[in-house]
Amino acid sequence: MSTATTNIFVLGLNDASLRMLRRLPQAARYAFQPLLHHDELRGVEEFPVRDLLQVAQERLESFTGPVDAIVTLLDFPATELVPLLGRRYGTRAPTLEAVLKCNHKYWSRVLQQEVVPECVPPFAVFAPEAEEIADNLGLDYPYWVKPLNAFRSQLGFRVDRAQDLEAVLPQFRDELPRLAEPLEAFMKEAELPPEIAGLGAGIVLAEGLIGGRQCTVEGYVHRGRAHVYGVVDSVRAPNRSSFARYQYPSGLPGRVQHRVSELAIRVLEHLGYDDGCFNVEFFWERRHDQLWLVEINPRLSLSHCELFELVDGQSNAQVMIDLALGRRPSPPTGEGEARCAGKFFIRAFRHGRVQRAPTPDDVARAEAQGPGARISVHVESGIDLDELSNQDSYSYELATVRLGAPNERELLRRFARVSEALDFEIVDQGAAR
Repeated sequence: MSTATTNIFVLGLNDASLRMLRRLPQAARYAFQPLLHHDELRGVEEFPVRDLLQVAQERLESFTGPVDAIVTLLDFPATELVPLLGRRYGTRAPTLEAVLKCNHKYWSRVLQQEVVPECVPPFAVFAPEAEEIADNLGLDYPYWVKPLNAFRSQLGFRVDRAQDLEAVLPQFRDELPRLAEPLEAFMKEAELPPEIAGLGAGIVLAEGLIGGRQCTVEGYVHRGRAHVYGVVDSVRAPNRSSFARYQYPSGLPGRVQHRVSELAIRVLEHLGYDDGCFNVEFFWERRHDQLWLVEINPRLSLSHCELFELVDGQSNAQVMIDLALGRRPSPPTGEGEARCAGKFFIRAFRHGRVQRAPTPDDVARAEAQGPGARISVHVESGIDLDELSNQDSYSYELATVRLGAPNERELLRRFARVSEALDFEIVDQGAAR
């Protein structure tokens, strides 16, 4: 007796994510179909929403089999394209409005304040071409400024004094349209409150500085009920702005993990988000036992998938697929080969040119230093670091390293061996990033 293949279309599929999906226990039942390739959504200068939507629709129309599910492992603009395509092809997905309630950072803050005001920092918005912005914001220094649809920390800056804001305004005026115009296109497809629609997308969010130990709550909503299946630590680099590693399971006290999980559930259900994965970032300020909600992402975290695979025996991408097919997920726990797992970032914090990047043989030798290590190098010899796309505002990502271990101490020891074996040479370094 044969079983029909289930066609799952993936926005932004690349070789690495396809290999991860094919390791899922039920992968033999699925045909993973690329719908907009990874390089059509990443490493690009523009996000032409209408063109992307048309190309995706043409590919779906030309497909001869059933379209059973449409999913993505990426963030903006893929998270918004999924519900738009779901409307047309009848696939299960959160609504566009629910996705925007998460990804439109100002609207999201307004809604968060309705349900968990104690976790929301002071915030305001401004147009970058306005006059006397610093005097009119009503926020105390320091604070952060970022686009409404901030992702991967692009155009995110810390402001400690009025001069800092003045220094970054020209960059916002020049580069913000790249992110604002596609967001505006999505906003026109959604039913928005007049006060949100009237602001447009070409504004900047400013919010009070928050800090502490950072974590991310991974979960999903099925039939209106939110569920949490894991908490991942997000450990910052010495500059306090870039990430050094993600580590699972979290080392936060159990009571704190319980609180952030409860808060995430309350917020997602308040937003009316349904039929989708989410990850919610929090800070825990230990001294005052204060929790701060950083942001809500209407998707699972691709960076966490292999961590769950190592510790729980299965990537949480299965949760995404189950939801897209109308099934309630049953995530495994603690059934993997490792008790602790991390995704580490090797970064440069100053401008420069890559004189030498690790070769495939170098990578193979480095992977041999840590059992189960997987290394991805993101630069090549001769490239100027300023040419890299989708970087945060304070560093350049050279490589990522995925590792598992029986405990945190051994995890860090293994990473030290791996990083020593990777030989990056960066020359002509200038000012700090």
